[in-house]
Amino acid sequence: THQNTTMLIDRNVVTEIVSRFENGRRRREQQDFLDLFADQPIRINPLLFVMEGNRRSTPTPAEAEVQMEEVTAKLRAALPKAEIAVGPEHLKGALGLIEDSRASFVSKQRFLAHLAPLLASPVARVDVEARWNDIIVAADLHSVRRQSLVVLAALSAVAVPNGKSPAKRLLKFRNGYTEADAYNALADIRAIELFIAMLSYFPDEAIQLCTADKNLALLWVGIQASNFARVGTGFTYDMTPVDELFPGDTGSAWKSVLEGKD
Repeated sequence: THQNTTMLIDRNVVTEIVSRFENGRRRREQQDFLDLFADQPIRINPLLFVMEGNRRSTPTPAEAEVQMEEVTAKLRAALPKAEIAVGPEHLKGALGLIEDSRASFVSKQRFLAHLAPLLASPVARVDVEARWNDIIVAADLHSVRRQSLVVLAALSAVAVPNGKSPAKRLLKFRNGYTEADAYNALADIRAIELFIAMLSYFPDEAIQLCTADKNLALLWVGIQASNFARVGTGFTYDMTPVDELFPGDTGSAWKSVLEGKD
């Protein structure tokens, strides 16, 4: 309810808004958190919608421009009082982020595709250490930083028994795993990464990440990110994952991975 809060919304929240509101009026009387969007002149940033695209693959510049026009029209029809952060400078920023992260994104897709056959089924306790080592080897092989959220998510998928980690559900491992599956999972994780970047670069701004994806929300809450700080052209932050992501001794093992100790 902060007057100057910017809401960073993903595609599923856009869908929720469009289905709930028409010209600022609720289509259904049942109360919902989204009603806060209708009761005040809220500021909305649809960057995640534009960057993800609608083809389960990285959008081209032309496709990104179409996505921006589409989300602008949808949000203005649903919430005419909202301030939508769209324009040439926002599109340029989205395209810059897409291009800057392209090589890293491809490496992470290969990393997930490498792991999918190993992690599609729940990992037996006797195999946990072996699968953990497989993840580290795959990260190094595909040039994915051990400190990255996608590696954390993969390790958590192994650490929590019976496939119950929200990270495992977020990564969407299954038989017949495709590049599109990996793209969807990485688009979700990127939402957290961009949110962290914004908190680091703009510490005086009130920014909130809104998603209807329960597993994405659980991962964000579970990593307990804090101490966001801009350092040169990059940023730093701390994480203290909860036991639900790394039960027992696996929390200490995860810290060893970050320190490069196999």
